[in-house]
Amino acid sequence: MAKTVVLKIGGGVLKDKSSFDRVVKIVAQKKANGEKQIIVISALYGVTDFLIESMGKCKQDHKQVEGIINSLKKMHKDYLAFIGNADIRKKAEFVLDDKISLLEKFLYGISYLKEISPRSRDLVQSFGERLSPIVLEAFLLDNKVPAEFIDAEEAGIKCHGQFENALVDLPRTEKNLLSKAKPLLAQKVLLLPGYYGIDDSNDVKTFGRGGTDYSAGFIANIFDAELEIWKDVSGFMTADPKVVPAAKQIDFLNYEEAEELGYLGAKILHPKTIAPMRLKGLYAEVKNIFAPEVKGTLIGPDKHKSDEVVKSIACTKDIAAITVKSSSMVNNPGFASEIFSLLSEKEIAVDMIATSEIAISFTVEAKNLPLALDALKTLENFCPCEITSTKELSLVGAIGQGLRGSPGIAGRLFSALGKENISVELIAQSASEINVSFVVKKNDLEKAIRAVHKEFIA
Repeated sequence: MAKTVVLKIGGGVLKDKSSFDRVVKIVAQKKANGEKQIIVISALYGVTDFLIESMGKCKQDHKQVEGIINSLKKMHKDYLAFIGNADIRKKAEFVLDDKISLLEKFLYGISYLKEISPRSRDLVQSFGERLSPIVLEAFLLDNKVPAEFIDAEEAGIKCHGQFENALVDLPRTEKNLLSKAKPLLAQKVLLLPGYYGIDDSNDVKTFGRGGTDYSAGFIANIFDAELEIWKDVSGFMTADPKVVPAAKQIDFLNYEEAEELGYLGAKILHPKTIAPMRLKGLYAEVKNIFAPEVKGTLIGPDKHKSDEVVKSIACTKDIAAITVKSSSMVNNPGFASEIFSLLSEKEIAVDMIATSEIAISFTVEAKNLPLALDALKTLENFCPCEITSTKELSLVGAIGQGLRGSPGIAGRLFSALGKENISVELIAQSASEINVSFVVKKNDLEKAIRAVHKEFIA
């Protein structure tokens, strides 16, 4: 039986015609080898950011809409100009124009209502993933690779949950895709959109930035397929090579390690991708579009024994720390709940938490600090407390299954940082025990990464 492979193509690699040519060559070779392929493609490079920026412009002035629409058409039709077969090119241009005309109506709606609701934001943001498959489909057809694009509405990709952070309705999506999409795989390469789904109210909801990885993960689950994440690198590194020149590629990560790295800011794989893979014990491999023959980082079940204590170091560069101090929190079971409820109401995510008997410290994204402090003002109504904050901080995480149960890790960490005169503001170990995270001043970040890499990896 021919194997099925899901190829997630990142928008970051689709920057020019040669990038599309590389993808076509990879897909054509797999087709020649008898592999069944499903391609899940992100928006073209820069398009999602362009759409987000465009909403704000349209809200201010309806005269902006026409220019935005023309620019978006040009972003995609510049690639279609390379399609040699006139019929294929004209059909792709027609489909693009049809979808973009729908977007134009939504942008005018934003400009007249002077409002960008969560529903409108998700709907507009989804157009990057609605348009990019049309371009790739045309390139494949022009190179005699049979291919067909089906959008989320037709394919039946169902979801539920919040706007900009939805989750797939896996049972219903599986039923829909197996009946509508699977029959096409025998003869064609199937293109499906990532990043968004349709809920029971027929609202478009996105899975969050980087959500196309997640789409590829649950589609691999549905088709019991191997997953390939195509990027412009061959995998996860032990650290950012721009910071640590001696950093090396990692051969294998288990699910937990990949999740922790994703949450800490590694851009290779969105952490939500792991959940549907874990359900069936599937593997994913990170592949380099510029060096497809190179073996990339493999991600899978925890069946590989490793002697490495730390496999990789990741960071979040711009964070802030907040400390809430009160003697009233002693034996007060509702104190922490009140703090995090206030933050949740403002949709502020908390990254790291450290507690003592009379204080709770936690980190948030730096951009969310003013909103968080404002949200906590009403905490005084719950009990007397002192709230302080620190800016210009960074979060560093050392990740590896070897951390679990290993004694002396904190001592080695503090010693390595102490030799470089780096002060640790906060430190915590994750519940999974495979991640030790600590906070340092932002201007000490790169020095801290090099120190930890030297101690545990180099």
